[in-house]
Amino acid sequence: MLEQRTKKILLAIIKHCNIIEDTKKYFKDDYEIFKQNNIYQNAILTPVTQIGELVKRLPIEFKQKYVEIPWKNIAGMRDIIVHNYETIDKTILWNVADKEIDKIKDFCIEILRKAD
Repeated sequence: MLEQRTKKILLAIIKHCNIIEDTKKYFKDDYEIFKQNNIYQNAILTPVTQIGELVKRLPIEFKQKYVEIPWKNIAGMRDIIVHNYETIDKTILWNVADKEIDKIKDFCIEILRKAD
């Protein structure tokens, strides 16, 4: 059984994953457009940062139970964005938004579905 706090965090992660999906649809799901457009990049950076912050709030026991998700990497991406903004690799950020976000969202949805 999931704690209410954990459920809220997972729902918030899903919300930010949806924001990334919506942003990609709005700007076109195209890396070439992404790497040339600072507004597009910032629109992806914000929810990625929020997801990293939310992951840090998940209980340690939860993260230890579900090791298939790279929790440390997700939180680490947040730290890089916040503390080393100028060094962010656009290709890595795009890959996170393009491939990893769907995995995180699907995981959160599945865990919440099982909890009900």
